[in-house]
Amino acid sequence: MAGTGIQYPDHFITRLQAVWGRGFLSPGGPEEVKRIVDGLDLAGKSLLDIGFGTGGPAAVLASFGAQVTGTDIEPQLLPHAEATRQASDHVDQITLILTEPGPLPFEDASFDVIFSKDSLIHVPDKAAMYSEILRVLRPGGVFAASDWLMGEGAEAARVMADFNARGYLDFRMATATQTADILRNCGFEAVTTLDRNAWYADLAAREVKKVEEELYDDLVREVGAEIMQDWLQVRRHLADAARLGGLCPTHLRAVKPA
Repeated sequence: MAGTGIQYPDHFITRLQAVWGRGFLSPGGPEEVKRIVDGLDLAGKSLLDIGFGTGGPAAVLASFGAQVTGTDIEPQLLPHAEATRQASDHVDQITLILTEPGPLPFEDASFDVIFSKDSLIHVPDKAAMYSEILRVLRPGGVFAASDWLMGEGAEAARVMADFNARGYLDFRMATATQTADILRNCGFEAVTTLDRNAWYADLAAREVKKVEEELYDDLVREVGAEIMQDWLQVRRHLADAARLGGLCPTHLRAVKPA
């Protein structure tokens, strides 16, 4: 279940990994993955990673002893993720599968844990996706994820409406309250959310500076000046949206009733 269209062409992958590290298409690297699953015992658990990207999160999760099945809908990501898998010390614990948008291609109660890092933002129908996640979780299983959410209130909505009107990315955003309500309505219990806006607002400002002062010339040689000029403008607007409370990366945790 996901949005349609190519969200991550190769030149975008090049830029994101330059900022966030090889294997990662969203911020925080291995440490943020560890925070998302903090307190969970993953040893020997079957884990589904929705949106494997370039494979960094799957490698981290496998290092905790999980048997990881990663899915994504964009074929151009697979070679990058496979290279990350091959470089991992846990290559035999990671399976990567390309899927089509729509219902998850797994039997009911297939996984102990379902993980996703910052990919569900592209899903237009959150309730349908969360219902699928609930379906393929085993009773007592845990959904642990991070997603790009919108801040609460009219001002946050205005900030994100302004960002989205620029047409940079296909973001389908809800607030933390809306997301928690959808999860509960789908049948999850013990639903919690953790707002990471303050962390990301600081990080995003530092990332803009890093692109401007350290990475710009090298990336121009990699992807071209026009792409970099446009992208740096996007980075600045993302940082502003975070600073103003509109853009709120949020950790989600929920449990399927036993």
